[in-house]
Amino acid sequence: MPTLLVTGGRGYLGRELVRLAPGLDWQVRATWWTEPPDGGAEWVRADIRDAGAMRAAAEGVTAVIHTAYRQHDDAWSTNVDGTAAVAAAARAARLVHVSSDLVFAGTQGRYRETDPVGPVSDYGRSKAEAERLVARLHPEAAIARTSLIYGGREPGPQERLALTGSRFFVDELRSPVQVTDLASALLELVALDHAGPIHLGGADDVSRYDLALLLGADPARIEAAKTSADRAPDVTLDSSLAAGLLRTRLRGVREVVAG
Repeated sequence: MPTLLVTGGRGYLGRELVRLAPGLDWQVRATWWTEPPDGGAEWVRADIRDAGAMRAAAEGVTAVIHTAYRQHDDAWSTNVDGTAAVAAAARAARLVHVSSDLVFAGTQGRYRETDPVGPVSDYGRSKAEAERLVARLHPEAAIARTSLIYGGREPGPQERLALTGSRFFVDELRSPVQVTDLASALLELVALDHAGPIHLGGADDVSRYDLALLLGADPARIEAAKTSADRAPDVTLDSSLAAGLLRTRLRGVREVVAG
């Protein structure tokens, strides 16, 4: 049975990959760092920035899906140095690197894989640099850019934000994707020989505010806000390439919440 390594196996997307992969005849190995595992895989505690630890974790694996990241604390070292260590360790394996819509400036929307990156946030810059390193260190790797992730078996970050109440941007557009759809697409992508960027966004482009409402936010408890100059206003993704390559359908959020 081939072995799949999932970095960030205790994250929201990582947990879904660990859950689904055995049903597709993968033996699963997964890394964790801060949150102890609870079964479902062969677990390896490893800081992805540690090149030696990542070489050991990737020993003998057939494929790697790299989901581990940080958005705030240690974002640059985790997203850049960590990704370099993962890409180098996975050189003999199939690598699918999970990236972000925030590598784009947000001035255009409906971004295609061939559009130039131009991040405006520190997080976006770290993900763009990670992409550059993956392309250099592992040219055969797929670079899967995705958007806001929601809709798992347990509430994810987007649902928690919606239900606790917060400020949401009415003029900041994304292409949110349901977590099982995304995990299924990534697992399918592992078996293909696609190299370079591929966009895995959901079919609906919605504002952060509308997404919160669709995920159950009480309109009386959330605030509609305008985006700021240091944020990317429209990083919606054109995922037509994925639609032509994959059997998995990346549903729009309106279809998902309608059941």
